[in-house]
Amino acid sequence: MQIGSVLSVAVPTVVLVSTTFDRPDLVSAPVLVDGGTDGSDEPDLSAEMDELDAALDDFATVLDRLHALDLTAYTDVRVEDGLRRYVAQCRRAPTVRHAFVAEVIDRCLPVARRCSSTAAYLRNLIRISAGEGRAWERDAHDLAPRRALSTGEVLPARRPAVAAAVREGAIGTSHARAITDTLRQVPAAVSTDEKVRAEVKLVRYARRHDPNTLARRCAEVLDELDPDGSLGSTPEHRDRVRTFRISAQNRHGMFPVKGLLSPEVGAMLTAALSPLAAPQPGPDGSADPRRVEQRDHDALGELARRALAAGDLPVRHGFAATVLYTATIDQIEARTGEVSTAHGGRVPVRDLLRLAAETRVIPLVFDSDGQVLHFGEEQRLATGSQRHALYLLDGGCTFEGCAIPATWCQSAHGAEGFQTTRRTTIDDLALLCGFHHRLVDTEGWFIERINGRVWITPPKWIDPDQVPRTNERFRPLQE
Repeated sequence: MQIGSVLSVAVPTVVLVSTTFDRPDLVSAPVLVDGGTDGSDEPDLSAEMDELDAALDDFATVLDRLHALDLTAYTDVRVEDGLRRYVAQCRRAPTVRHAFVAEVIDRCLPVARRCSSTAAYLRNLIRISAGEGRAWERDAHDLAPRRALSTGEVLPARRPAVAAAVREGAIGTSHARAITDTLRQVPAAVSTDEKVRAEVKLVRYARRHDPNTLARRCAEVLDELDPDGSLGSTPEHRDRVRTFRISAQNRHGMFPVKGLLSPEVGAMLTAALSPLAAPQPGPDGSADPRRVEQRDHDALGELARRALAAGDLPVRHGFAATVLYTATIDQIEARTGEVSTAHGGRVPVRDLLRLAAETRVIPLVFDSDGQVLHFGEEQRLATGSQRHALYLLDGGCTFEGCAIPATWCQSAHGAEGFQTTRRTTIDDLALLCGFHHRLVDTEGWFIERINGRVWITPPKWIDPDQVPRTNERFRPLQE
């Protein structure tokens, strides 16, 4: 049996699905559970489920056979041919993933599972990063077939030429994303026919070249569609493509940055950085050893330091912009190691102590017992000090599986609430992101803090056993 014959069985059983990126009724749509809708008469889908299981079992069997092969027994030509055929089938496999993700979105499963987004749902379900989850969501949006809401008619993918090439195994995920990302950058003023021709042209090129070479061709196609840049210079296009993102720290503690600044923001930032990035001669008059990009980096840090020190930034959650960190007394005394900040980052102790001398930095230092102070003021809103303590105690949203960091969260009252206790203390509060704060308030979840850890119990209609849940993402349970 060839692997191609097995995959051709798996794809048709799940590929005819729709996506709901453009559906305004996403939250109110019925949630499919075990093949049916709540309270409605649905046909028995057991046969289709059996076919899905059988196809996946066959797929696993073929992979097991491939794993068991002794490739040393084959000639060079057979190995090369086998590698080409294997890669072609691997390139086809994402088509099935696109269908699954599109079906997940169409059934509103992220909403049903109390997740704030599709990316968060995928992270919890199959343990992928949120960034990869967003990429999968975009892939499904671009490459999965759709279904008309009014008639149920199956419609082609938004990028049909790309989708067909992926399903054929002619191009890989990197090729497909290079093309779809490029087409997203095409100015809205470009006609639909021109966009279609550009897609077909890029797919034809991708069939013959690697993703890096394709990326250069993608840039050329953008120039061909807007040769003088006038179409991409409209306020509408600039507003659509503007972006700035600071990603999570890498393993070396550095923060990757990616963005595309509007002319206005770029001009202001350039003007602010320019005097701070000027070369600074050494004490002995020697030339500044820093490269231009290093001086720009240091100037950006100086700009942030001055903004924090000035105290002119908007107040957030009741207090000014502040760097919060938690450390042990041993780290402070030795001035070594790294400390955790409320934004989920890591900073060397020596750098943070230097920063503390010039900006608003509030430490919470633990001894070997490490207990957080108790605040007991009778007011409805948490004080700035209480929110600082919550940032360091909870680390982020306390709802199970949520990855929202502390500085994006709100302070929520526990089960009894302020109206009953007339207290706003650390024991009465927990950090929740806006999405889960609304969810807890409207659906009747029970919040309590036990030995410093927040436990949230679902209502009976969600979990009849009402088993308390806790978020281990920021504070793992000790085994």
